[in-house]
Amino acid sequence: MHESRKPIKLSQSQIDVMKVLWQHDKLAVSDVHQALNQHKQLALTTVATVLKRLQEKDIVGYEKAGRQYLYFARVSEAEVRSSMLANLLNHLFNGEPEALVHHLVDQESVSEADLQKIKALLDEEVKRD
Repeated sequence: MHESRKPIKLSQSQIDVMKVLWQHDKLAVSDVHQALNQHKQLALTTVATVLKRLQEKDIVGYEKAGRQYLYFARVSEAEVRSSMLANLLNHLFNGEPEALVHHLVDQESVSEADLQKIKALLDEEVKRD
């Protein structure tokens, strides 16, 4: 879809807004605000500013519907994850996936069940190659 897109870098507030947009087709600022306020209190103007910045980055699009604008995601959650993970990998782990995986599995918060799931995913990926 957006092969030549610049790396996607989003703040936590921008990610929160995107999560709302990924769950819906098109939403007005007030709808995004209402959905976000179920988890954390933000001013309507803050939500509008976040949407404007996302639109400037071409992450979000909008269309006019009557007197309001309806916002929608222009990139998928998978695209954002891939781009942000690639950025993390390059900047914190020198582009070495094994260093990232080692760091993840070395954390005490990773349960034995999580480790088994990771191993199964890796085993499946090896079988595909």
